[in-house]
Amino acid sequence: MYKYYQKVEIAPHTHALPLLAGEQELYLCPLYLYQITPGSRIILKASIAWSNTVASDIGELEIKIRRDHPSGEVLESSEDSRFRTGTARIEGEDRGGSAEISLYYLTVRSSGSKARVEGPIVFEGFVLDEE
Repeated sequence: MYKYYQKVEIAPHTHALPLLAGEQELYLCPLYLYQITPGSRIILKASIAWSNTVASDIGELEIKIRRDHPSGEVLESSEDSRFRTGTARIEGEDRGGSAEISLYYLTVRSSGSKARVEGPIVFEGFVLDEE
């Protein structure tokens, strides 16, 4: 049973979407989680709808969940590839430390700029009771 849940959702054609992912890692959105106690189990889930920018090649998107800062420690990373459009998903887990608030960042990168983040982007966090 979780004791706290937070969700960030960015709809298509809002803010900077669509967004071309390139060689440099781009920060998409933060997620603040509260009610953290030492030993709390934290589950993180994200999904990103994206499309290939190159008609005759496979598009590639690298996704990362980072802690504390857009260039902070990587908790989880995943790669997705496709010919056209689709949704990439990533899940990660963390443990609560001494801080009552934890901050996570969702980032993307595409070698050769072969990915366009279309949206929606969904970033969710679940704080579960200590085990």
